[in-house]
Amino acid sequence: MAPSADVHPPTSVIDTLKQTVSHVENVLPTSLKPVQHPSSTPAEIAQAFCDSIQAAFTARDADGIIRHFTNDGWWRDILTVDFDFNSIRKDEIKGHLSKYGIPEISSLKVVKPHDARVNDGAGWLEAFTTYETPEARGQGFLRLKESSPGAGDWKAFVFFTTLWEINGHEEFAGPRRPLGAEHGEHSSSDNWLDKRIKQQKFEDEDPTVLVLGAGQNGLNIAARLGALGIKTLVVEKNARVGDSWRHRYHTLCLHDPVWGDSFAYMEFPKTFPIYLPKDKIANWMEHYAEIMELNVWLKSTMERDPTYDPQTKKWTVKIKRDGEEDRVLNVSHIVLATGFSGEPRKPTFPIDEFKGIVHHSSAHPGARGKGWEGKKAVVIGCCNSGCIAADAYEHGLDTTIVQRSSTYVMSSKHGIPGLLGGVYEENGPPLENADIMLASLPIDLLAEFHTEATKQIALKDKPLLDDLQKAGFKLRDYPAGLFLRYFRHGGGYYIDVGCSRLIADGKIKVKQGVEVEKLTEDGVLFKDGVELKADIVVLALGYTSQRETVRRIVGDDVANRLGSVWGQDAQGEIPSVWRYSGVPRFWLQSGNLFQCRVFSKHLALQIQMIELGLREQQDDAVSYKHIHDPRF
Repeated sequence: MAPSADVHPPTSVIDTLKQTVSHVENVLPTSLKPVQHPSSTPAEIAQAFCDSIQAAFTARDADGIIRHFTNDGWWRDILTVDFDFNSIRKDEIKGHLSKYGIPEISSLKVVKPHDARVNDGAGWLEAFTTYETPEARGQGFLRLKESSPGAGDWKAFVFFTTLWEINGHEEFAGPRRPLGAEHGEHSSSDNWLDKRIKQQKFEDEDPTVLVLGAGQNGLNIAARLGALGIKTLVVEKNARVGDSWRHRYHTLCLHDPVWGDSFAYMEFPKTFPIYLPKDKIANWMEHYAEIMELNVWLKSTMERDPTYDPQTKKWTVKIKRDGEEDRVLNVSHIVLATGFSGEPRKPTFPIDEFKGIVHHSSAHPGARGKGWEGKKAVVIGCCNSGCIAADAYEHGLDTTIVQRSSTYVMSSKHGIPGLLGGVYEENGPPLENADIMLASLPIDLLAEFHTEATKQIALKDKPLLDDLQKAGFKLRDYPAGLFLRYFRHGGGYYIDVGCSRLIADGKIKVKQGVEVEKLTEDGVLFKDGVELKADIVVLALGYTSQRETVRRIVGDDVANRLGSVWGQDAQGEIPSVWRYSGVPRFWLQSGNLFQCRVFSKHLALQIQMIELGLREQQDDAVSYKHIHDPRF
């Protein structure tokens, strides 16, 4: 290693810049004011930092790299250092680089200079960057801070790097888009449609990647892989793409707003409503699959227990197709893309005596048109799935919701803007910028930012929250807020889109704090001896770990070998999802609409690099820290 050098950022062009640090109001505070100064602009300051830390990378100087970070600084990296996801605190950087080596980063520079800004609300300077490695190009994002306003000693509070494209193997898009026509003498009389039909059938070849599930996760990863020229087949059990949404209850809409929910390569039209109805998103998915030319086999499933040959590095799978001959395929990768949730959680209490209608919330058809007016409905569970109670009430049922413990509640009106204002909002940054800005944040750091934002949301929601408590509804305090609750626990929260007000106003009754003993012939008996009469019982009990879906669809062997699924690893990153799962060439593509769009990019890149021979996964997963995290 080369001797250490003094590589502090030069101050000659930046020591006159001053800024006002004000209160942080949301995750990425948005009072973004370009600083105009004759001798220093935000882009110049950021480039000076890039030049300086680049010198340390070039010199292979770990200490020099580390000196570019604030004491509380972070390096978030995706795939550059060790073919994994990392959120590395300053005091952990040296150990990480000692283990995995200093990446050969070069040509680090500021791009989109007009977007380089001082964020007065947060007290940092922001800039988008690009860089190169011997085999790839990457994108990045900087958040630089001074030790005090005007000090001029700008260092990285967040230094984000992520591999983006492989040299010579970029997406077939933009300048590399396909010609679409064969001019001159034709090698075949087949037109575009003929070729598409052949591609979809895979009669003369097997796909490289098999994707299980044509929901939003399956479609996004298939589109990413298709853009890279990787032959991909999606199998879907339903009769139509989008049926996973189309078959849900009648009044369902998304709880998060439209600005962050677009699919890869295709943003939603500006005429789309803020909260997408389930049928609208189902139809969008169907059109998306057609427009993106995705190969989807409908009414098809993979037979359980596929086999993996470590010599050929191939999975042998059998696809069962309704109305068509079964197919045996040899594929290099399997991607499970059946969604964030695992299996519907079964009740721990007996239900066999009940003579009425009982089903899990995942199978709830909605009350519209069922002739249930005037009947009694009991919904057991009161997180997001429990909002089915509003559907029951609005269709004339006498409705009670059962809350056995407590719930974190945040209104959609104040909550999402409070957490994502300035990133995903009307007239916000371009989607590609917003995605990088949010993805650049280590999740543990996001928790710190959201702690203050969550307080502000609770203040704005206070009238609703106070009324809920008066109605007997028990609130759960979760200081880090909704996103961290979702990332770490997968449940225990409700984004209010109306059900909470119905509870607060007494229109939906509450039975709180008592466990269910059993379902009787005509109601729900609680352990305190109280029995609620019911004609319909909805079990809004949530879902098991995604591992159990792997067990059901793929098999026990793969399920048992998976690393920790969701939750957090030692760095606060989400384990086993979009990254090495613990099983070679078996992947989990999961998450909400933002996550499935953003992280499908990184999963597709990992598959591409393996197929190009640039990386390989180790069967024992020694190099993947999240698989053997001792905390799990």
